[in-house]
Amino acid sequence: MNNSVNHKELIHSDFQIKEVEAVVRRDAFTTIHVHVPPYETNILRNLFGRENVTVFERPSKTTITPEQEYDRLCAKYGHEVVAKVFGEDDGDRLMEIVEGLMKEGQLPAQEKALEGTLGQATPQPEPFETKGAKKR
Repeated sequence: MNNSVNHKELIHSDFQIKEVEAVVRRDAFTTIHVHVPPYETNILRNLFGRENVTVFERPSKTTITPEQEYDRLCAKYGHEVVAKVFGEDDGDRLMEIVEGLMKEGQLPAQEKALEGTLGQATPQPEPFETKGAKKR
C-alpha cells in the first residue's frame, strides 16, 4: 500500500479553513449572525443585498470537505443562486477558490475575481468588508 497522498485524496479529505461572521439584515426588524466560510458571503450579498451584509473576521476555523462544498451550497441556497454567484461550471470555480483558501489561508485574490462575476452595478472600493476588524 502506497503511503503517498495524491491530489484526489486531498480533495476528499476534511480541511480546516478560516470562517467569518456575517451579520445579515433580512428586514427592518430581523438581523441574523452566521458563521460561514469567506466565499459564502458572496451568496449572502447576492440574496440580501451588499448593503445588508456586514462581514467580521473571526479567529476560529470551520471544517469543510472541498468536493462537497458545491453540493452543500446548492442544498442550502439552491442551484440557481450558487450558479449565479460562482458560474455554471458544476463547482469548478468554487473548487478553485476553496483550494486557494486551503493553500493561502486567506482569500483576497479570489474575492476580487468573484466581484467581477457578481455583476454588481456599483463597484465597491474594498472587495471584502472588514468593519470592526483589522484591514489588510
